[in-house]
Amino acid sequence: METGRTKGQFTFRTAAVFFFISALFELLAAGTPVPLFGAIREGAGAMAYHLVYAVLFVALGLGLWAAKSWGLALIVAGVALYTLDRVQLLLSKPAMDAVITQLQEQLQASMPGIEKAMVAQAFVLLIVLFVLGWWGFALYAWWRREYFQGGKT
Repeated sequence: METGRTKGQFTFRTAAVFFFISALFELLAAGTPVPLFGAIREGAGAMAYHLVYAVLFVALGLGLWAAKSWGLALIVAGVALYTLDRVQLLLSKPAMDAVITQLQEQLQASMPGIEKAMVAQAFVLLIVLFVLGWWGFALYAWWRREYFQGGKT
């Protein structure tokens, strides 16, 4: 039974909605500090970081929703940017220590006695899983690349 929809349309449009929501959250977090290049950045650096991701997420949402031909290339670029961003965090001991200390302090309220080593392991695992999720999405997009030939511009 043919529905007239391209394979993957529901998945990509759902992802588009979540990218739009992610862009909104990036804008709402524009003033919050971010771990970047070995330190926790505040002010203009943090704002630029959040704005870059907000613009990326809006562009991804538009490309996915409208099946634009550039959507697939933008997914790959987004995956590369996110992967590099997370790798630079993982490789920066001062930034990782600062983030993990902050997480541990926040978790102490609900889980007293949680050890810093456990928080660090969970955080690294979470980063790895998120990066793998992005790569999985990129692979799915490549597998369903015919979807992006629907909106030629």
